[in-house]
Amino acid sequence: MFVGIAVDFVTDDSKIKVDQILKEYGLKKIQINLYESFEFPSKKLGNLKKDITECLDMDDKLRLYQFPLDDTFKISYIENRKWKRLSITQ
Repeated sequence: MFVGIAVDFVTDDSKIKVDQILKEYGLKKIQINLYESFEFPSKKLGNLKKDITECLDMDDKLRLYQFPLDDTFKISYIENRKWKRLSITQ
């Protein structure tokens, strides 16, 4: 499964923590605040979201792009420490 993550950090502290977590999960930093993996295991997605949530500040913005997951393109984002998801099917 392809996973792409775009993030806008407010503080350097959360940036350092999230950067470390994403690297532990095998995501590559391809640009400033942009990460991706073409072989991300879908079973680890819940753990990744949980670990990221614990490190983000309230004002940090993060979007997670997934394809394919159940044959759909999904965009997840965090708002008020809760994950929301948009699903796009053909």
